[in-house]
Amino acid sequence: MTSAPAVPGANSRAVLVACMPKSGSTFLSAALASLPGYRREHIVPSYARREQEMSETEIQRAFAATQTLRRAFDQGELVSPQRPRAWVAQLHVKHTHETQTLVDRYGIVPVCLVRNIYDILVSLRDHFVNDSPLTAAAYVEESMVGWDEERMYAFLVDMAVPWYLHFYVSWAKAEQKVLVTYEDLVADPPGELRRILKAGQLPWNSEGIAEALEKVAGGDQGKVRRNVGTTGRGAVIGPDLRARVESYCNYYPDVDFRPLGIA
Repeated sequence: MTSAPAVPGANSRAVLVACMPKSGSTFLSAALASLPGYRREHIVPSYARREQEMSETEIQRAFAATQTLRRAFDQGELVSPQRPRAWVAQLHVKHTHETQTLVDRYGIVPVCLVRNIYDILVSLRDHFVNDSPLTAAAYVEESMVGWDEERMYAFLVDMAVPWYLHFYVSWAKAEQKVLVTYEDLVADPPGELRRILKAGQLPWNSEGIAEALEKVAGGDQGKVRRNVGTTGRGAVIGPDLRARVESYCNYYPDVDFRPLGIA
């Protein structure tokens, strides 16, 4: 799908999980990073409310760290399963000319992860109430956390859904990406990992995938995202709000919104 990295000395690979907030991205990126020789990297200077645009400086640092690990492997300081192969970054980043330039320049494999938009609205509200109001999708203040559900859902439809649709349309129009839905990931995690790795021409084997998923299912990573596997929560979103979401989609008659649960 992508060519080898064009940067001198960068003979390792990278995967970008470009994801919607509350789409199971922590689970997917953790599973990929748990494969033998893979690890997680952060390629933005900070998170919180900011748009998560990739930083070329951070990308170069991530590849340099991989080269350091490869030298350690060559010197016998790492064993075979730890042989550095690739790193994985998880970002809520839209597709832009600049995004594609970095993807091409560094041979990054772009994976676009999406989810039923109505299920997302419910999970997003839960996140604000139980964890943090910080997100790039909409500006949520602490005082809003106590709003009743209907008001919060109306706010999210008006203020957050446009960000999600911008994200989705930008990647839908990108020529090169591996599109993954939360629903498919929940139904067949090993199959979706295989599909990503094959599309990106990345090293993999069935045993490594099984071990990675088992590792993510337990320990701290498993506790972070135990709600992965829950679908259909968006049934509580009423017809008026659904109609509003669909009216936004009508501005893009050439885009297939079915991966977002919109016929």
